[in-house]
Amino acid sequence: MLIHTNLRLKTFLDGGIMSKLNNSILFLKKILSRLGLAAVFLIFSSQTAIAEEVSAEVKAKAQLTLAQWMKDRSDDSGKFYFVDRQANELVAGYSANVHPMIVPYKDGAIFVCSEVVTENGERITADFLTVPVGDGYKVIEVIMNNRPSIKKMMGM
Repeated sequence: MLIHTNLRLKTFLDGGIMSKLNNSILFLKKILSRLGLAAVFLIFSSQTAIAEEVSAEVKAKAQLTLAQWMKDRSDDSGKFYFVDRQANELVAGYSANVHPMIVPYKDGAIFVCSEVVTENGERITADFLTVPVGDGYKVIEVIMNNRPSIKKMMGM
């Protein structure tokens, strides 16, 4: 009787509750990943408020630098290639943000933080370190899919 009851319980769990539990876990993972992105945004926003204020002119120059960088490396459809250092592979993607976040770094350098949508539809972080050169800015480092590296650089 005990074996029969355990078998019926296992069948019940495998068929209904376990499936619902798995779906709930996937749903929670999605929510937590979005909350994580929101937390990063808040951290960068608070860092911006703490750091020196960036003028509208400097923000515009940094954003234009990113737009030009993307244009110079993109084909007619807007697709460009980069190395994803987390996955260690060549990836194609498209710019996902029209107004990237501007985060002052140090010595006049600015992170232009954005996102890229890969060909398979995954959204990943795209952070561009720019430095003042002449009257504008130049992209000197591109960090894709590795926001923890940016946070570490900023002492967070």
